[in-house]
Amino acid sequence: MLENQNSEWTKENLRSLRLRLGWTRSDLARRLGCSQDIVASMEDGSLEIDLSAQGDLQVLLRHAETCSDEVKHMPACENEMDRTALEQVEFSRVKADLE
Repeated sequence: MLENQNSEWTKENLRSLRLRLGWTRSDLARRLGCSQDIVASMEDGSLEIDLSAQGDLQVLLRHAETCSDEVKHMPACENEMDRTALEQVEFSRVKADLE
């Protein structure tokens, strides 16, 4: 799992995030606005991850964490909908009940 990325990104964290998102190097390159070769070089450590890319990676990490949090709580949301006979529930309400 990725740790808080307040420090500089490492090649291992970059690869871990890419795989967590289910993306190819080409997918990540499109998002970062660079070539697939540059992503490969950053992942193998032969090229340093620049500050601009680090900012974009931080946004992607927050997105991945938000999505995984919602997926993790999905069964609780479904149970709440069944229990209350609703078609929709507010995710924040269910999450707050679980914490």
